[in-house]
Amino acid sequence: MTKGFTHESTHNESKEWYTPRTIFKALNIDFDLDPCSPGQEKAPWIPAQIHHTIKDNGLETEWFGRVFMNPPYGSDTPKWMARLSEHGNGIALVFARTDTKWFHRYVPKADAICFINGRIGFVPHDKALLYADGQWHPKGGCGAASMLVAYGSEMAGALLLSGLGLTLPVSRNVETFRDTIDFAGGSHAPNENLPRISENRQSIVRPRLPRR
Repeated sequence: MTKGFTHESTHNESKEWYTPRTIFKALNIDFDLDPCSPGQEKAPWIPAQIHHTIKDNGLETEWFGRVFMNPPYGSDTPKWMARLSEHGNGIALVFARTDTKWFHRYVPKADAICFINGRIGFVPHDKALLYADGQWHPKGGCGAASMLVAYGSEMAGALLLSGLGLTLPVSRNVETFRDTIDFAGGSHAPNENLPRISENRQSIVRPRLPRR
């Protein structure tokens, strides 16, 4: 069983930290499952119908529908990213560790990635109840940059609309990203110059840009 639902800190400390409301408000998605939740009673602002905690060993339970996960950071991250990439419908909030093996193994299977602007102010477990009641707010940010990784076209669309940071299609899935309907008020203009991938997916056909 995976031990602990913790984030790594830059000071080699280990502590439970919860995703703040601002992330969910920006994503505007009602999720079906949070497989690595601290528990609905501890973090009632997490918009998931079902919460699996460490007692449930969410890595081994059945996953369904739209999944949100803020997985254990460190050596356990690859296991959770592997599971989400297999599930194919959800969003992961993780540190932007672009130099790691798991990033290059599982992020290329995603549909979109959002590099969050600034540092997230996570909620420490001992402030969660106060935060839930609006009596406490995060001050400052965590020790590293974060990113959201989306699997599935609906989840990619949520990243596009979120305004949380630089959002990019994963190159192998650029057509999924382009075909996301109804983003930005239904206009596809922001994506009109994305490269198109040919049918055999071996070459990229770039759009002609107007002469200036």
